[in-house]
Amino acid sequence: MRVTQHGDPGDDDLLFVLGWGNEPGHRSVEWLLDRLTYEGYHVHAVELPTNGWEFERQYVSPVRAYAVDRDIDLVLSHSTGGLVAAHLDLSVRNVFLSPWWGTAVSGLATLFLPLVRRLPTTKAVVPSGISRDDLGELKLAAELADAPGNASPAFLRMIHGAQESLPPFNPDDVVFVSLSDRVVDVRAIGDRTPSANLVPYDGGHEFFASEGRERTLSVVLDALDGADAPSLRSDGADSPDGTERPRPTD
Repeated sequence: MRVTQHGDPGDDDLLFVLGWGNEPGHRSVEWLLDRLTYEGYHVHAVELPTNGWEFERQYVSPVRAYAVDRDIDLVLSHSTGGLVAAHLDLSVRNVFLSPWWGTAVSGLATLFLPLVRRLPTTKAVVPSGISRDDLGELKLAAELADAPGNASPAFLRMIHGAQESLPPFNPDDVVFVSLSDRVVDVRAIGDRTPSANLVPYDGGHEFFASEGRERTLSVVLDALDGADAPSLRSDGADSPDGTERPRPTD
């Protein structure tokens, strides 16, 4: 695990647990970090291992210890980070972005994936099958090339176990999801999340690499401020009081 800090240390602390293969230096992630710091957050960006095999020891425990040591009570997470954040068991408020609570599979993959997960190897030999279009229109090809293209059976087995052992949903949490997401299982997110806590958005798996990211970001910021999901879903307003946030230019 690697953590980088962004923004003024005197600002409100926000733990941001990144998704699989995401790095602060990727332009789409950097865009989101810049916006969060502009809004007054001191962001602690967590890069997770991309080929672990012990979920509690390699993922959950280090993130939990980091948050506890710094008394952080607000967590933003994306994809794999959302799976980790759901297991932290801390008195924190979570805003989840496309959490990996289930894997999107179809066709023959539904038959082969359970068999692949049983293979006793940590070698990354299973193609991820994730394309640039799956992530977002603004995703750079270089960023995708920089991310891991394969996963190991041990990693996939670990992820499946973590998905199967998710703790009860916290009613104070908010979950953002794109109904067209082809990376994570949208149904698994819907089955776990009460409708009152679910906020749909237009775009790919990474909202911050999608063309509608400015509007989605405004709603994410409102969720971080403590607005509930029904207010966030109201039409015609970028924030619950109907005002639009000032935004820096790209």
